[in-house]
Amino acid sequence: MCPVNVDPRIAINMDPTTPQTFDNAYYKNLEQGKGLFSSDQVLFTDKRSRPTVNLFASNKNAFNQAFVNAITKLGRVGVLTGNQGEIRRDCTRVN
Repeated sequence: MCPVNVDPRIAINMDPTTPQTFDNAYYKNLEQGKGLFSSDQVLFTDKRSRPTVNLFASNKNAFNQAFVNAITKLGRVGVLTGNQGEIRRDCTRVN
C-alpha cells in the first residue's frame, strides 16, 4: 500500500493515537484492528499472543514492567568492540 519512490524523510507513527508518549496505546490499537503492519496486527489475531495484547492494553503497569524486564535483559547482551565485532554493511552476512 506504500507509494513507489516515497520521500524517505516521511515518517509514519507506529502509534497514531499517542505518538509522543511511551504508553500501552499500541496494544489498545491492536485490539481495535488498527495495527500499522499486518505483522503487528497478527499479535492480536493469533490466539497464542492475544492474551498478552489484552493484558498490556488493559494494564499499563503490566506493560511497563514487561518493558523494564526486557530492556534489562537487553542491557546484559554485551556489545562487541574493537576487533571483537563489526558493523555489518548487510545484516544478513559477514562483511
